[in-house]
Amino acid sequence: MAEDPDSWWLDETAHAGREHFDEQHARRYDEKEDAQAGEEIALLESLGVVGPGRCVVDIGTGTGQFALALAGKCERVVAVDVSPVMLARLAEKATRAVTGPVEVVQAGFLTYQHKGSLADAVYSRFALHHLPDFWKALALARVADMLRPGGVFRLWDVVYNFAPHDADRRVEAWIADTMAADVSRGWTRAELADHVRDEHSTFTWLLEPMIARAGFEILDADYSGSGMLARYVCKTR
Repeated sequence: MAEDPDSWWLDETAHAGREHFDEQHARRYDEKEDAQAGEEIALLESLGVVGPGRCVVDIGTGTGQFALALAGKCERVVAVDVSPVMLARLAEKATRAVTGPVEVVQAGFLTYQHKGSLADAVYSRFALHHLPDFWKALALARVADMLRPGGVFRLWDVVYNFAPHDADRRVEAWIADTMAADVSRGWTRAELADHVRDEHSTFTWLLEPMIARAGFEILDADYSGSGMLARYVCKTR
């Protein structure tokens, strides 16, 4: 938002996770993480926010799995990410994909400036947790402001659905389950531990009031992954 070095505004690039600025990580990302783009697009179609004349903004797009799959199905698809490395990988993939146009913007939750008509949907997968809670609240309010009334916010993230005293058991179970299920994708214990220790995932009972305070109604909340993952469908009031 502000470039003044004395500004109190958060530098999102400093909180985006060092791996997202690593070219080798960007090239392996699609092998390690499946965005389930087809299922997600079908969900948004069922909610009436994907189709001719529609605008969808993908914040934290990464290598663009969702945005590239969506291209051609809407009037506008905007792919937003703070990492130039990830966006370069998206651009490389786009030259080979048979899709419609995608607008690529290097920005984040706190710096993306939406132009034109209000968006019908905002999609974000495993990106909001990079922000500490104060900044999550501001980010959610900014998402609500870029959506039309009745617009949809689809949010996936690592969100803790357990009590603090149960953290040791739940986190260890999540690490073990993820490593066992995703052995072929190459997630290591160190990478998963880094997430819990160094990033800013929060509890459901802290995040959900933030979502409501930003002006959303939570239509659906799905919790999985040993109480470590949450998927939300939210609608602007």
